[in-house]
Amino acid sequence: MRLLRLAVEIQRWDLAAHTIVLATARVLKNGDRPYASKSKEKKRRPKGQPER
Repeated sequence: MRLLRLAVEIQRWDLAAHTIVLATARVLKNGDRPYASKSKEKKRRPKGQPER
């Protein structure tokens, strides 16, 4: 995470801690992968069928 790297570089330990907590919350919410919600495939309709 870029935010974590920036927080450590400027020695903002409170911001670094909050970033770690946010990342942990995402992992606990989405399962094994931190960005699981972004990787879900869209449902596609077969060609030639009209939209509903």
